Amino acid sequence: MTAAEVIAEKERLLREDPEYRAKFERMEADRAQRVAELRAAAQPVVRDLAAIGIKVGTLWDLYKIPDSRPAAFPVLLAHITRDYPDGVLESIGQGFCHKSARAWWPELKRIYLETQIPVVRNVLAAALSECAAKDQYEDLLSFVNTTRLGSTRIYFLRPLNRIGNRMQAGKGRAVVQSFSEDPVLGKEATAILKGRSRNE
Repeated sequence: MTAAEVIAEKERLLREDPEYRAKFERMEADRAQRVAELRAAAQPVVRDLAAIGIKVGTLWDLYKIPDSRPAAFPVLLAHITRDYPDGVLESIGQGFCHKSARAWWPELKRIYLETQIPVVRNVLAAALSECAAKDQYEDLLSFVNTTRLGSTRIYFLRPLNRIGNRMQAGKGRAVVQSFSEDPVLGKEATAILKGRSRNE
């Protein structure tokens, strides 16, 4: 089925099938409740951002305010180690997925290595991979070789490939190749080696 056909079928079922419509409405109500709960739980962060002049409806809106992230980082750092629901921690962490977070590399690295909270480790791996540059290459190598970091190490293969190859032809590729048989990283390493990478 095409996307248009799927949408048309869903609309038909909503009109004609009371059981389907009731199930859909319950799911939508549950989703709306979860969103409301996460928004309420994130209010301490939102208030602290507002106190420094960064007014957002939700933490996911931070990207809409140009040049706000550097000022927001101290607030986000203060909150990412607190006891929040996973969805709030993820929204805090995504605020670091920007090149300007590189200035906070030591702090992000420390939290990434020390945290025992899976969602924090995952979102910080994404952030570190996003802002990494040549100066962080050795850290990336260390991360990808630290097996206790689990599957979050996958995030570092593409920047290792990109940065390493810029430093010296084939350097990054050789690192990625060394993980091609790894039970956790092998699939991603193989995809990169076959050229299915936005970072080639």
